[in-house]
Amino acid sequence: MPPENVLAEAADWIARLHDEQRSSNVETQVRAWLGGSEDHQRAFNLVTQAWELAGEIRMRSRDDISAARKARRSPIAVWTGALAATLVLAGIFVMYYYSREGAVVTRVGQQQVRMLPDGTRVLLNTDTRIEVDYDDRARRVRLIRGEAQFDVSKHPTWPFLVSVDGQEIRALGTSFIVRHDEIQDLSVTLVEGKISVAPIAGNDESPSQDPQILAPGQRLTISRNQAPTVDRPELNDVTAWERGEVDFGDTSLGDAAKEMNRYSTHHVAVADAEVAKLRIGGVFRAGHSEEFVSFVTTTFGLRADRRGNDIVLSQPTARGQLPLPVHSEH
Repeated sequence: MPPENVLAEAADWIARLHDEQRSSNVETQVRAWLGGSEDHQRAFNLVTQAWELAGEIRMRSRDDISAARKARRSPIAVWTGALAATLVLAGIFVMYYYSREGAVVTRVGQQQVRMLPDGTRVLLNTDTRIEVDYDDRARRVRLIRGEAQFDVSKHPTWPFLVSVDGQEIRALGTSFIVRHDEIQDLSVTLVEGKISVAPIAGNDESPSQDPQILAPGQRLTISRNQAPTVDRPELNDVTAWERGEVDFGDTSLGDAAKEMNRYSTHHVAVADAEVAKLRIGGVFRAGHSEEFVSFVTTTFGLRADRRGNDIVLSQPTARGQLPLPVHSEH
């Protein structure tokens, strides 16, 4: 365990990183502090993970911050106080964390921010697992499943490599998002900087493919059933999950239900093929399946039946012509 004073400093830095009114140079200061010693790095990772597991404390703290601002008290002090409570959990979790051999995992509906030892910031979306393996030649991360955004710290002689589904993403100092799950085979979206994507050397199962160089704003999609494609999506839509939202733009109801299901253990199923073809657009809160179901049933006049933890959508009770596409924001 790192010394108590170092844990307290780590808690303070995490509080500053999560403060909505943080200054623009906080991340630079955090990286400098992390580079001070291995104790700093261990303490930061330990408190971050304890904080993410203590979800109830985190949500209550947001309410405390609002109350603190109204009372003209320091929100940093409130965050630090709440984080201090998570330090009690640190002793319980420490053996669990360090037995995972560099793995970072989020559960369904959970997100997590991790600062890696080199200063790289990783934001993991729901149901995601990465494995981190650094040595003196390269910084290697393996995305097993899910979605993550990497804000890579610049080290020109120390390449940053992300391997996923037979492909390798190479970056130095840049920001990009990688997604690989049951809904989407593999997509890589470059936010800023420059990256290359190519089959991992020596992987005979990978298709023949030259390295693909992406420009900021471009997204590379690789599917087993078709040739790789590059498009330029709205970055605000691609990063909606970072704001706790799911953004649909003229999406079929079947695909929209699958996307909502990523964030909840209470799944929405569409029983009828015609119902699944209905088009929907708008912004919904991730993990709020009940709100999503309430909206689509009211709008389309669909029937919703509970089957265990799932909700099944089917044809309207009064059959007729199905409605036109709709757009909404929740």
